[in-house]
Amino acid sequence: MEHNKFSLEGIFDLCQQYRNDIYERKDLKHVLNRRKVRFINPEGKFDYAYFGDFYFKSMERMMLVTKNRAYTRYHQCDQMGNSLWSTVPVIFAGVQTGYRDDTGREIYTGDIASVKGENGELGFTSVVRYLPYVEEPSLICDNFDMMFSMCKHGIHVVGTAYSEMNREMFDFFDSHFVFWSTSQFYMGGMKTEEIVERASSAKDSPSFIKGCEPIKKRGNKTLYSDINNAMHGDFQLVCVDGDEFIDDEEGPCSTLYADNIPDDYEGEIRNIRLNEEADSVADQLKDSLNEFMIYVHRHPETKFIICDFAKSLFLDESEKREVAKLFRPLRQYNITNVVLPSWITIWLVTEDTLDYMCGCIPNS
Repeated sequence: MEHNKFSLEGIFDLCQQYRNDIYERKDLKHVLNRRKVRFINPEGKFDYAYFGDFYFKSMERMMLVTKNRAYTRYHQCDQMGNSLWSTVPVIFAGVQTGYRDDTGREIYTGDIASVKGENGELGFTSVVRYLPYVEEPSLICDNFDMMFSMCKHGIHVVGTAYSEMNREMFDFFDSHFVFWSTSQFYMGGMKTEEIVERASSAKDSPSFIKGCEPIKKRGNKTLYSDINNAMHGDFQLVCVDGDEFIDDEEGPCSTLYADNIPDDYEGEIRNIRLNEEADSVADQLKDSLNEFMIYVHRHPETKFIICDFAKSLFLDESEKREVAKLFRPLRQYNITNVVLPSWITIWLVTEDTLDYMCGCIPNS
């Protein structure tokens, strides 16, 4: 028997079923009837995505697939390592049920809601869920679930179950955590007033235990005018080099095209190799640069600073423009761990501006 597709188990099953389509970035909104899935983003706020824009590594770990610049700085290389899309750990926080409460608020699984009585008073309060094999959402009761269809006078959302969270949950989130309100069914468990108070603290945004809040990351500056100002933290310099040749004294060598390597730099250098058989400089760089961009996206913990090469390769303005275009994927996918010479970024911004003026809005 298949799981109800709106239950966590059902969504997990669908992610496995459509895994290749998710990786290929197909439009899959229809799979969940265009319902939104709520998640907790890396900065501890609620956000929303449609099916196809996330997958599950396990039932305990949800990964957002994105190029949103607000999230790409939290990229962790995962199962899409040959892509420039970012994969970001987030916390599953429910799915849209298609119902609204008495105030018009959309109801999601993981909400804490109260059943309204005939006189309008709020009564039984519990967490919303989909049972794995039941089509209708429900509130967990003692030894049974109260189906929404049984709530004849409406439902009022008092908050969510995503309170008293901690940042370790981004690595492993036990879905049973949201059932804390069910302690009311045991001797000495929570009272309704206590449930409402705790749930209301996370009504519009998750609440985290003090000292266990998510750690916000600052993005890198992605351009420099003076390379020395970019050389801090965990970084590698990246240089363009030519084909290898044999030197009589030093053995295998290659020509390094770099205008601004500091004289005292003794660290590692990563190379982008020119294919000197190609005609234009842009064509000479194209294949190696594409490989480089995939590589750096697999290593988000390192900052890669590209040394300037315009003077060494005697690039004129037209050649600069064509070379700069090769770096457009870094902006299109908002990859933030590559730092470019300022002239490349200026050309990219100019291209984006022209696209916008022509009616083609750049990716953001």
